Amino acid sequence: MPAINIEFTVEELERIKARAASANKSMRAHAHDVLVDEADRLAFVEGATAIARRMLPHALAEFPEGQR
Repeated sequence: MPAINIEFTVEELERIKARAASANKSMRAHAHDVLVDEADRLAFVEGATAIARRMLPHALAEFPEGQR
């Protein structure tokens, strides 16, 4: 399975360890989940932005300035 190595400062690592512990996760599981969640969040935002750009001209034409 592919893997990555990431370097952290001592302070960063302590914060990450504390967050993983508070979520009852191992460091590996926590790091995995954070990275995958961020990739999914970015994909959602990009998709939503693309849809909004397609819909905006129609919405502006459909609803006059006073109705927006």
